[in-house]
Order: sequence, then structure tokens, then C-alpha cells
Amino acid sequence: MTMLAIRKARPQRGVEVARVERPEPGFDELLLRVRRAGICGSDRHLYAWDSWAELNFPTPFTLGHEIVGEVAAVGAAAKGFDVGELVAVESHIFCGVCRACRTGNAHVCEDLRILGIDVDGGFAEHVAVPARVAWKVRPEIPLERAVLFEPLGNAVHAAMRFDVSGQPIAVYGCGPMGLMSIAVAHSVGAYPIVASDISAYRRGLAETMGAHATLDAAAPSFESDLFDALGSRPTVSLEMSGHPDAFRQALRLSANAGKVVLLGIPPTPVSINLADDLLFKGLEVYGVTGRLIWDTWYRTEAFLIRHGDVLDPMLTHTFPLAEFESAMDTIHTGQCGKVLLEIDA
Repeated sequence: MTMLAIRKARPQRGVEVARVERPEPGFDELLLRVRRAGICGSDRHLYAWDSWAELNFPTPFTLGHEIVGEVAAVGAAAKGFDVGELVAVESHIFCGVCRACRTGNAHVCEDLRILGIDVDGGFAEHVAVPARVAWKVRPEIPLERAVLFEPLGNAVHAAMRFDVSGQPIAVYGCGPMGLMSIAVAHSVGAYPIVASDISAYRRGLAETMGAHATLDAAAPSFESDLFDALGSRPTVSLEMSGHPDAFRQALRLSANAGKVVLLGIPPTPVSINLADDLLFKGLEVYGVTGRLIWDTWYRTEAFLIRHGDVLDPMLTHTFPLAEFESAMDTIHTGQCGKVLLEIDA
């Protein structure tokens, strides 16, 4: 039996919308009928096949790691799930036995495999995933918000890594990750939150998410504008864009003894003034990759139940799976928030 899937068939720009064999669940796996999927910034890197993608990932594979689906079949050893249940998926497939996994750091497992990169992902009508990475979705969480579990978890991890309550924070980048981090920081009392982006459209979304002020990242007066809007240098900075200039700004503009969280993926190596902008300022710098398993998921679930409606304005576009190219065209315009794929087969 075949199914529709978005394939990165060759190491070059673009993807293929193809028909492939439908997978069967392994002994410890679930077969999911994918209902919704989100397009991530890393999918954009993979689509463009930039330097970061080219150096890190072999082809071919099926893309897609932000997914929610219904259990269609259960492997013999996959306990605790029933056919028809709705689940979201942790995209970091961890081994469970390495030192990192055994010390509470499964998100950076030493034998980590990532759904939609190292194993075939969920931009497809069906996907097989280990049962250990499936998360049951509570019935009060609508489908369009349930698909946000994985990416929102990144934002929860980033925004709650340090205590931001009552802190002046800067958010660099108002793409979906930046927008969700603003919403999370706002929900726990960060003040003021100043967000920056080159897109006026996305700055508008940032204000809807809870930013107290937004700035044009390309403005010549950006740095002084940031200090004026915050009333000080930021004590917590969230770099969510991956742009090399924003990466350097997050360090250089931080308050002394500040906290800097880095989530955006730069396409190439970034040079920094390590002594002046980090060491002599006594900064704490934290790199986010994925979610803390499973601590972040419990926090994300609570956010979706209590504050999920605040995210609805950023869900700006939904496309059928077969129109993936149109979805990517929309993302490249920058005139969008989170773009979803509807995959009800």
C-alpha cells in the first residue's frame, strides 16, 4: 500500500512530492495516521539545502518532525496505546541507555536520531514512531494546537530556562519560535518584553503574542532603541532567529551577568568577541536543542490548556500535503506566522 510523502530525495534545493510504501510498525512502534504537521525553520534549511544542511544530513529521507496523529496500529511491544488515540510526537528519538539519557538529558542523547532527518518523518499520510516518544493528547486541546506540542516545547524550554518573571527581556526574531517564546515569557510575568525582526508583519504578530514593544532589527538606531524600550540592557536575551548579527547582538547588548538563550540555527559558523562580549561580562549562555524529556512536555501541556488561545493568531496558513511547495513559497515571503499542513488521508 502506498501513501503520499514529502521526500528529500537528493542533496540539492527542493523536495519531491512522491508516493512511497506505507510503513509497518516495528515491535515497539506505533503507526500513526498523521492529521496535522507544522513546518519548522529546520525544514526550511533542509528545503534550501544550505551549508548547515549539506554538512550534517545524508539523503534520502521523508521530512517532518512536528506532527500529531491518530494511532492506526500498535506494535507487539508498544504498550499503553490504543488504536484511535490522538498523540503528539517527541522528535528526538533517544536510546534510553547512554550516559546522557541516564542522567536526565535524553534530549541530547549520545545516539540521538531525529524524526524527519535521521529516520523518515511525518510529512506523510502515515509514519511509524517508537512508542516511547509518543505523548497522548488530552481531549481539551484542539487538533490545531496539539500539533504545536513539539515546537512550542522548544519555546517553553527557551523562555523558562531562566527565571524571566519581572525581568526585562529581548527576543531576537519574530518567526514562529520567537512568537511562541514571547507568549510563554508573557504568561510567566516577564516585563518588559521587547521583540525585534526585519518584518513589520511579524512584529505585529509579536505584539499580539504579548510583546510590550517591537523594533525593526534593521534600523540604524536599533541598539539605542532597544535600551530605551527596555529601560536598561536586557537581563535575559532569547536569540530565536539564527541570524549571525542577532547572535552577536544577543551577547554584546546583554546586561552584565545576563542570561542568553540561543535557539536559532545559524547557516554558517559565527565569529564572536569571546572576551569582551561573554567572558568579561560574566554571561550565562544556554543552547536549546529540543525539549527536556519529559519535563518540558508537562509544562507545554499546561500552557496549551491554560493559554493555548493566545497562539491562535499566529496560525496563519494551512495547506494540504500535496501543496507543500505553496506552503514553502508562503514561508519565504515572511508574511506568515506558523504554517501547518493538513494531512487527513
